[in-house]
Formats: sequence, C-alpha cells, structure tokens
Amino acid sequence: MKSYLFLFLFLLTSCSNFLLHPEKEYIFTPARLELPYEDITIRTPDNINLRAWYIPAYCPDKPSCPSKGNILYLHGNAENISSHTFSVIWLILYGYNLIPLDYRGFGQSEGSVSLSGAETDIRAAIDYLSEKYPDQPLFVFGQSIGAALTVSAVGKYEHQDRLAGVIIDSAFSKARRIAREKIGQIWLLWPLQYPLSFLVPENNAEENVSKIKAPKLFMTTEDDTIVPPHHTRDLYAKAVQPKELEIVESGGHIRSLNNEKAKNAFLRFLEKHSDRK
Repeated sequence: MKSYLFLFLFLLTSCSNFLLHPEKEYIFTPARLELPYEDITIRTPDNINLRAWYIPAYCPDKPSCPSKGNILYLHGNAENISSHTFSVIWLILYGYNLIPLDYRGFGQSEGSVSLSGAETDIRAAIDYLSEKYPDQPLFVFGQSIGAALTVSAVGKYEHQDRLAGVIIDSAFSKARRIAREKIGQIWLLWPLQYPLSFLVPENNAEENVSKIKAPKLFMTTEDDTIVPPHHTRDLYAKAVQPKELEIVESGGHIRSLNNEKAKNAFLRFLEKHSDRK
C-alpha cells in the first residue's frame, strides 16, 4: 500500500510535465556542420518570445540554392531543437528550408511548458512564416508529441489555406490514452491507469484531425513501442481526404524515415504539394 501511495503522490506532483521534458542548453548548432543558418524570434499572441532556426536549402559547391518550400519542424517531448534537428537536416539537401521550433520552455524559448501553450506556439510560427515568406509553400512536420500537437494546432487554425501540407510522424491519438497505456505497463499502477490518466492535460488529436483540410501524410513503424502504430491508424481513419498513410515494418519510434521506402514517400508528398501557395 505504501508503494501505491508513493507512486500516486509522485504522479500527482509531476503529471503536468508527464509528457514534456525540456532542456535549456544547446548541445549542437548547424554551425558545427558549417551550415548557414539564422536564429529567429517569434512572438506569440500571449507575448512569449520563441526561438527557432532558419536553415536554408543547401546545394554543395553552389553559392545559392533554389528553395522548393519551407518546412516548420516540430520535435518530440524532450530536450530541444539542438538534439532533434539533425535527424532531419538532410531535408535541406532536397531543396527545402528547414525551420525547427522550440516550444515555450524549451531551449532558448521563454515561458513555461504546457500542451495548450505549445499549440499556440505552433500557430504563431505558421503565422510568422506564412507572412514573412508568402511565396514559399509551407509544410508542417511534427514528430511524436510534436505530431500530436501539430494535429490539434492545425485543426483549430483559421488559416489552413496557408499550408501546403502536414506530415504527422508517430503521433499519439490522445494524451490521456497514451498516458493510460504507459501507466498500465507498471503492474502496481495497472488498476489506477484510468484515474491517474486524468491528471494529464488532454491533447485530443483524434478529435481535431478531421478538421485539417490540407493534404496529410501519416507515418510510423509497426514496431514502435513508444507510441504504438494503432494511434496512427486511428488518426488516419478519422482524417478527411486528401490523406496518405505510410507504415513500415521496423525502425522504432520516429525512425520510419530511416527506411528508403518511407523516405521516398515523404519526398514525393513534398514534391506533389510544393506548388500550393
């Protein structure tokens, strides 16, 4: 009984950050790879300054590189842009400008972490990029919790016509559903998975995915044990056309793009929709 009580009190005091684990310090920047980039600041409607990088499309041995579009990249639940961006930096070699964003409380962004605040941050970044670069097709690419936040943020966004496409990689369908699944893996807490999950702030991507009118690509792997693939299937089933689904056999969490088939599907999706303004 003491173990139940201890674990319950631990969750009660920490569930507000159950899904978010930011780090303030950068461990890497594009400069380490001798890549040009710009630090940018995005102001939210509630007066929070967010930090992001603008990493332009890169053509080796050429002074300038034509751009096919901008990709707003939204990372997972831990650390900051310095530890996530370099798994997707290869996109700049295919002619896309990459803009990784740190949500409030992450990295050098101001404020305190929250799911609802991160949704506001995503919409602020879309506004910033669409207004500053009106002639560049804009894609939103979220991974893990960044993908779930993308679904909710875009689903509630009033100016979806600004988006060329949305890529949703390894999203959970509901924050409380994934919390129940994780809590239920602890045998002592299995009977408490439902009541404890209500301590987690809800992010209901499943409720919002049908509101996204822009083209959508859903991705994951069959062996993802962090966010099992049934979450992606649920979201895809509830999404409206146009939509695509790419699930590869193996790779693990947010590793589908290591598969050549999935990578090619991703690039085809970008090419297909990069003429949208």
